[in-house]
Amino acid sequence: MNLVLLHPSALLLLPLALLPLLPRRRPALLVSSLAPLDPLPPTWRTRLCAIEPYLAALTLVLVVVALGAPVQQERSRSTVREGVDLMLALDVSASLAARDIVPDRITAARNAAADFLERRSGDRVGVVLFAGVPTLLAPPLLDKGPVLARLRQVEVDPSGSGTALGDGLAAALDRLKNSPATSRAVILFTDGSSNRGRLAPLAAARAAAALGIRVYTIGFGSAAGAEIPFGAAGAPARHADGTLLRGALEEEPLREMARISGGRYFRADSDAALRAVYTQIDALEKSPLEVRETVAETPLAPKLLAIAAVLLTLELLLFRAWLRRMP
Repeated sequence: MNLVLLHPSALLLLPLALLPLLPRRRPALLVSSLAPLDPLPPTWRTRLCAIEPYLAALTLVLVVVALGAPVQQERSRSTVREGVDLMLALDVSASLAARDIVPDRITAARNAAADFLERRSGDRVGVVLFAGVPTLLAPPLLDKGPVLARLRQVEVDPSGSGTALGDGLAAALDRLKNSPATSRAVILFTDGSSNRGRLAPLAAARAAAALGIRVYTIGFGSAAGAEIPFGAAGAPARHADGTLLRGALEEEPLREMARISGGRYFRADSDAALRAVYTQIDALEKSPLEVRETVAETPLAPKLLAIAAVLLTLELLLFRAWLRRMP
């Protein structure tokens, strides 16, 4: 643990703290002689008055040090772990609100992704969300606590902007393409629907194969499909002609994406299917990953200023009010 000043030049102001200690002319009364006062012992009031300049000096020292922006730092260290680099790509498009699996597709997919994230203690894992456009939730990290908390709060995209499956996969690949890890993989949680985007899903899978990144696809939904709720009220969405909009699990493109990239397709209809995904990832070749822990910084300036404010208040109350001296 280290104490560091982010602005050490502020210490040049420290000599100002000596000003209250300099001799100064005290208020006085004209009397012919002080001899009658010599035998009088010092009172507690006079003793308190004697500490006033030291209290003022201490207050100034605290303010000057606070201006230097002191922080308490934890030392960083490097460790080496065996693992793989992974990206989870989670579909949050409107079709994931369908309730053909219990309780609905988005809850099942979100819980599966969160469970997967918790189990990969030795791997660096990142998360991308996608609907009409992809959004990075976190790059590959070992510390999964913050992203796990955010992942558990994910809901479907309320805008109904469609599903860009290929773009979602491409965004995940972009975070892995420069990784030095021996094994890299994308885990895709989706119902397989894709109706927009700049890159077709199979083209994205071919890009993954060219980069040596395997894609494991996990399908959520049923072949029969279900009505797709839309909006805050959850009313069924409809086509322009008024017919109900239904969405079914599209397994064939997911199988083909996995095949092209050297991964596998799994249908998320049981815990056994998800455990099979974990087994496949565990079988990938691990590589040593150097992990540099982030330095934690705790700013100390607010505490110092709070203490200075207390001392200043004490000085005003004690020496400017209660013990106020005769001018």
